[in-house]
Amino acid sequence: MTQFSLGEFRPVADHVFVAVAEPAAVNIGLVVGPLGCLVVDTGSSPAQGAAIRAAAEAFAGVPVLAAVATHWHFDHAFGLAGFTGVATFAHETVPSWLAHPSAREVAENLGVDFDSLAAPTQTFALARVVDLGGPRVELVHFGRGHTDGDVVAIVPESGVIFTGDLLESAGPPAFGSDCHLREWPSAVDGILGLVGEDTILVPGHGQPMDRLAAFQQRAEISGLYGQVEYLIGRGVKQDDAYAEGEWPFDETTVREVLPLAYAELAAAGIVPRRQLPLA
Repeated sequence: MTQFSLGEFRPVADHVFVAVAEPAAVNIGLVVGPLGCLVVDTGSSPAQGAAIRAAAEAFAGVPVLAAVATHWHFDHAFGLAGFTGVATFAHETVPSWLAHPSAREVAENLGVDFDSLAAPTQTFALARVVDLGGPRVELVHFGRGHTDGDVVAIVPESGVIFTGDLLESAGPPAFGSDCHLREWPSAVDGILGLVGEDTILVPGHGQPMDRLAAFQQRAEISGLYGQVEYLIGRGVKQDDAYAEGEWPFDETTVREVLPLAYAELAAAGIVPRRQLPLA
């Protein structure tokens, strides 16, 4: 049976804290202001979402005014139903994903009642701002990447950016069947355009990252896509791609992402073609 738990909130910067929720070791953000607090990502079930809300209010000493899901995946959005009565935010694509058969399958595997899941109360295409009576949190969609609805939560006064799974430090980025490989680096560029030397980037999973680590991961994602495009241009088929390429990630990660990359490029009309000999 899936075990759900929540660690203690620990400081990241002024007014900003992070706790880790299991079973997916997801970072749960907390931004505290005089009027109330905002939770970044909501955990893996409605019950865990309610537990996160209660823990946030006990820790902060003020009510939760809002919560945001950085994207639709279970560990980030399945807890939205635990925030009844407060504003919950996500990108406009999230409600349809939470009603999708793939979400039902994940819920069943977790032992979570699919019908208990809730959509966000407020959705947006590009940006929203949440005022906590001092600190403000800017919610921004920089484009498609890890999913089609990635949202970044920016806390300008504290120099902190919650990146969701556009960036990860616990391991390689999670390349799922709903990711957009070609566009992913551009979405990260939106984040990097706001990063100064002292900015703290809180990824979806793992320890905070600095500017250099984020630049490196952006380059690796771009390099992976570019390598596949190069191999296809040489006529290399998917089954031979790992052996023929130079890769920025481990073999398991690359072999899992190759079908996604080949499919994405095929959808754009880019497929391996037989190369004629030069002599």
